[in-house]
Amino acid sequence: MTPTRTSHKGGTHPTREGEAPPKEFFAARRPAAGNHAVAIVLGPVRVELHGLDDARARLLLDRYAPYATPASDESQGLRVRVGLEDREYYLDPPAGPEFTAVFVTHDPPSAVRYLSYKVAGWLDVATLRGELLLARGTWEPDLRSFENYVRVAVAWLAAARGGALVHAASAVWNDRAYLFYGQSGAGKSTLAAANRRGRIVSDDLSLVLPRDGALDLVGSPFRGTYEGGEPVVGSFPLAAGFRLVQAEEAEVRPVPRVRGFAELVGNLPFVAEAYHRDPALLESVERAFARVPLAHLHFRPDDSYWDAIARAGL
Repeated sequence: MTPTRTSHKGGTHPTREGEAPPKEFFAARRPAAGNHAVAIVLGPVRVELHGLDDARARLLLDRYAPYATPASDESQGLRVRVGLEDREYYLDPPAGPEFTAVFVTHDPPSAVRYLSYKVAGWLDVATLRGELLLARGTWEPDLRSFENYVRVAVAWLAAARGGALVHAASAVWNDRAYLFYGQSGAGKSTLAAANRRGRIVSDDLSLVLPRDGALDLVGSPFRGTYEGGEPVVGSFPLAAGFRLVQAEEAEVRPVPRVRGFAELVGNLPFVAEAYHRDPALLESVERAFARVPLAHLHFRPDDSYWDAIARAGL
């Protein structure tokens, strides 16, 4: 089992610290909130949340527009049953500044268990079934609780297809897509805000999926803090990926392929920590990015980085 921790701040939950609840925890069937269902459709990836009340369904349809639609009982993607859990929280909310606590436990080959403040859940990318149990506490809004689970689900559905959800800014320029990644503070939001020529898809999480032996960037609602322009819908061929380096002048610098790929892997949340237990996952993403140039992009806080990318022939 591989627990994944994201900016965790203490707490108590149904199992030991740092691990999602065991399979037995989900054996009892909890009541649903209602009979509504919402599908979130990101290209070929589809996550359906069933058992919602009217208010929560409307909340999700508003949040995920234009990627969301009401769903029928005939599931066409990952079908997630939403149940109500009679407890305040799974993790005690922090007393200080807000943190995001997400624990992901991988049960090879295809199952994932999940834990956050208000949600415990699981999903299986082979059977395309899952469950989300929502506690009644109010410290974390329902919408954020749902979104954290959906992000994990999308990451694993993408991995199962040979793609990835990348902690990266992304943009489309001249009908070609680009990833810009790096650790927090590397400049993803700065680069997105400085853009004047391309269409920004996200400054936080970017979805890439294989198609015909290549990779596409797929529009998604995970835009981070970026609020400029309309949400980008559709798929665009991925031309290159860049690790960001803040500098005085804009320049693309080649790096050895092994280094470039290692830097990319460090920006694959929710899945990367499972690679050592399931090497096939790592091999899959390595094959997917085999034809995608990976380099360093030195940039300053204006959109001259597009000129650097053009000079590099990318």
